[in-house]
Amino acid sequence: MCGILAIVNNNRTCTSQHLERACSIIRHRGPDDEGFLMWSPGNDAEIYSGKDTAPSTKNHWEYNELPPDESFKVGFGHRRLSILDLSPAGHQPMRLAQAGLSITYNGEIYNYLEIKEELEKLGHKFHSASDTEVILHAWEEWGHDCLNDFNGMFSFVILDEKNKKLFAVRDRFGVKPLYYYKGQNTFYLASEIKQIRTSPDYKFDLDQDVVRQFLAYGVTEHSANTFDKNIKHLPGGHYLEIDLSVENSEPQIVQWYTIHPQKWHGSFEDAAVKFKHLLTDAVKLRLRSDVKVGSCLSGGLDSSSIVCIAADLLKASGDYAGQEAVTACFEDLQFDEWKFAKEVIDKTNAHPHRVFPSFQLLQEELDALLWHQDEPFSSTSMFSQWSVFKKTHEAGLKVMIDGQGADEQLAGYGGNDLSLYAGLFKEGHWVELLEEAKHYKKEKGSWPKGFILGALQLDLGKSFSNLLPAKYKLKKQSGPDWLIYADQVVIDNEPAHSLRDNLIRQLQCAPLPALLRYEDHNSMAWSVESRTPFMDYRLVEFNLGLPERFVLKNGLRKNILRHAMHNIIPSSIGNRRDKMGFVTPEEMWLKGEGKEWFKDGIAKACTQFGGHLLDAGKVNSYVNDIVDGRKQFDSMPWRIFSFHRWFNSL
Repeated sequence: MCGILAIVNNNRTCTSQHLERACSIIRHRGPDDEGFLMWSPGNDAEIYSGKDTAPSTKNHWEYNELPPDESFKVGFGHRRLSILDLSPAGHQPMRLAQAGLSITYNGEIYNYLEIKEELEKLGHKFHSASDTEVILHAWEEWGHDCLNDFNGMFSFVILDEKNKKLFAVRDRFGVKPLYYYKGQNTFYLASEIKQIRTSPDYKFDLDQDVVRQFLAYGVTEHSANTFDKNIKHLPGGHYLEIDLSVENSEPQIVQWYTIHPQKWHGSFEDAAVKFKHLLTDAVKLRLRSDVKVGSCLSGGLDSSSIVCIAADLLKASGDYAGQEAVTACFEDLQFDEWKFAKEVIDKTNAHPHRVFPSFQLLQEELDALLWHQDEPFSSTSMFSQWSVFKKTHEAGLKVMIDGQGADEQLAGYGGNDLSLYAGLFKEGHWVELLEEAKHYKKEKGSWPKGFILGALQLDLGKSFSNLLPAKYKLKKQSGPDWLIYADQVVIDNEPAHSLRDNLIRQLQCAPLPALLRYEDHNSMAWSVESRTPFMDYRLVEFNLGLPERFVLKNGLRKNILRHAMHNIIPSSIGNRRDKMGFVTPEEMWLKGEGKEWFKDGIAKACTQFGGHLLDAGKVNSYVNDIVDGRKQFDSMPWRIFSFHRWFNSL
């Protein structure tokens, strides 16, 4: 896990100093080593050390130090967090001289050993034990087709000197970030937006549409756009190609991965067995490391499953002294999950590390958190995650595994029911539809008229909708009235026509892409690599191919996960119906000790953005209604506060 940089320097306006500056700003992503590469047509690429390069690396490879003020056509920068092959042989950027290929790479290819074995049979010789070298040899052998064999999280840039091409690649689901910016003279690719802002021809231009979508709904990362019109992120499952033989060439973006749900035709029991096998293998691959691997443990279904599976795997290998597990805790028991996490600790003999995010710490650390995130975030739950990774760093851990991504593919959130009913209706599964409705009536005391009539409207369209009373008609969501030009907020919020389609939307549009960005930036802020077994593409495609009621049945979310983890996780956790995740007492802070802090920040936002973005009167009225309990709590006050604080930190 690292931080990367690539600059295509069309008019030679950038020098080695720009490379160094854009890398030093992300030292947190890779404090263990630093390296650079410079290439111009007609010359071989040269790899250099940096000021932070480990002495052993320089001595081993005899790299020259980065020369000052030297120009280049293509420049690479790299900050290394050493996880696989801790020796100097893992130094980056890395070059495969005989193929004329060089790489700067962030991430992990978890199945690199299997790919390496296949390449060795084809005659390839390796000089390190790193997955980085495996990527280079795989690219030499198969070109970009090798991406289909990679099981992992990755973003990397490859320079092909022989063909004068540059390729930038992002993993299937965008677990690892990759941003790009095309200036007048330069093209930047980077792990974090702040690197791009060091470009000599960078100019900030706020994207008003992205801002309004964030303020209205709290969504980000649902498109390639960022809060800056000039900076985009490469979508997951895509690669970008630049022809270096053409000056100022336009990048071509190609989709290399599309989700292919693997349709399941067997029984539920057999599916649960298959699910358990896939998740176990995903965890096993993500335990590969040359440093200790710890776990983020909330006490919920997802993280508890990961910790318990990892414990069983480590015990079976004879290498188990107890995992290090980090948990966010709160003095207020309604937000605290420690009693559940403690059950997992006791079951697995893990070593617990508890952290207590507080309002005082949020105040003290917010500016650092916003700087690391590069963009505003939608709720203070991100501060809990930040605190967990801070504690991880303090515990001396460099790698963590967690349960991120399970909710989006296993219907862990509320709001999936309408799509479930619509899918059952569309497929003509009348018995299952009736069973769902009966269970709803038993639980709620009335028939699910809204879901049933909504499903009919999705299938039959306006001809049926026009026959219904207004209260049952599906309405297009509109922006809030406290947002100026709210009617211009465009976002796809029509209910999906099946549960599967809704889950794919959650994986690819919202909320997962934003959650992955939060996790990457929060973990790397503390020089920690976070691994997500649920994002193994084999498991994702299996889950999306299941009959929908294997996933959500009679209101029970994550149905197959609960069944597969029977007797593996404590029964009290397997039977949990509440959904918490990385929570904070945000409502209590807003109404209590943080009320004046929140109100002051929102008042400043209204002064700065009132009249052209916010309707100050309506904003203040809305916030007061939340504080006084006249309106149900939501994170609207935080979104405004966060945006204002971020904008004024630029």
